[in-house]
Amino acid sequence: MKALLTLIASLFVTVAAQAADCIPQAEVQEIARTFTQFQKYAGSDYCYDGGQDSHLLAGIAFMRQTKFQDPMDRSSDDLFSGKFAANWWNYFIGRINEFEIDSNCPKGVVAYVFAFGGRTMYACSAALTDQFTAMDLASVFMHEARHIDGYPHITCSRGPRQGLSGACDRNISDTGSYAVTVETYAQLSKYALGINPALKAFARSASVIYADEAFENAVRIARSDRFLVMAKDKRLVSLSPNGSTQVLGMAPELGHVVMRSQHMILFPDNPNSRARFMFARGEGEIASLAGNQAEEYNALSPSDRPSMVDVHIGAQWNARVYKTKVRLDCDPRAQKTEELALSDAPVGMIYPNGYDRSVKSAQLMTESGRIYELGCNGTSAFLQASSMTLDRKYKSLYKVGSLTLGLTADGFVREISGSSSRPYSLGALDGQVHEILPNQVVNFYGEN
Repeated sequence: MKALLTLIASLFVTVAAQAADCIPQAEVQEIARTFTQFQKYAGSDYCYDGGQDSHLLAGIAFMRQTKFQDPMDRSSDDLFSGKFAANWWNYFIGRINEFEIDSNCPKGVVAYVFAFGGRTMYACSAALTDQFTAMDLASVFMHEARHIDGYPHITCSRGPRQGLSGACDRNISDTGSYAVTVETYAQLSKYALGINPALKAFARSASVIYADEAFENAVRIARSDRFLVMAKDKRLVSLSPNGSTQVLGMAPELGHVVMRSQHMILFPDNPNSRARFMFARGEGEIASLAGNQAEEYNALSPSDRPSMVDVHIGAQWNARVYKTKVRLDCDPRAQKTEELALSDAPVGMIYPNGYDRSVKSAQLMTESGRIYELGCNGTSAFLQASSMTLDRKYKSLYKVGSLTLGLTADGFVREISGSSSRPYSLGALDGQVHEILPNQVVNFYGEN
């Protein structure tokens, strides 16, 4: 039976640890004792060259070298049981002793094993790039090793991955491969030593994403929802449902933030800057690609980047809104893009019902004040007039819990009820808001 690690490309293109430039010879020799295919590199230090073997070795070295706090207490919810925490390396090599690279994997698949037929892990070439490096590959390795123990996936019948074969496990308590993925990222975020805080922040979000999306039955996570405000002076401020605020950190620069589940991708106002991940608590930045939609933006010349107005990233579809068209990818298993003409000048995506990655459509605000619905019917794209109306234009609009807030172009926030609104005061921040978006606090990570 083939057991796959299925990663929906629009979401799970992830980030890696900042590894040293070279692996010392003694370490290469240790690796080659288990994985004899790397024996050819054991005669000297191995310096990363960006090739496929280089990525595999970076992931292996990350798994071997990362240290953790002791003790590692389990969480009170389902995020971290500690079952796989003791020694990743020994767990992995007890099940896998060879890598084989597959350059013909289906879209969305990054690795697989034959659970009852050997100890080879097949790594898809798409994963052996700068979009999947050391930290991600360590998680992939642990996921695939668990399949060897006899834990296959099932077809998702609900949630963001509904209908996708091999993209879910039934319960996190079954301790299958997706449970291992959740725990690997949770352990890295909470207990890893000597890792860039931004990487730990990324791992924190990744653990919650997999917990929310890769299980048939809901995973218990102790958390609360709130807004995050980006002020015009670049401060990042939490806004709780009761109206209280707290400065969390600083944005690297001003821009528009697109949600990719729990991740945040910053599309800077400065067209000379690249789209990249952003973190709410001043954890810093990471030199990794922020997904296909960000890379489509980054591939444009600085003079053309303002033509891309906004992005929506769902679990199985995504949309890139340009000034005169919308580009949609509706098939998570095929390389297919549709373009639909846009007659009204767009302002941006709005989420009056909340940002939900499982729904197949989203709302687009235009300069005329009209709202359009765009999305996917099956694997076909559509763009049509929305039945929704609002009393003014909003550059950002989200619902969090029972509170819906919209940001106007002049930097003020309004509370929205139905199609009408009223001022929502943020005190000294009134008129100084540049962006507003949803944010979560997860108790296990001790977040403020």
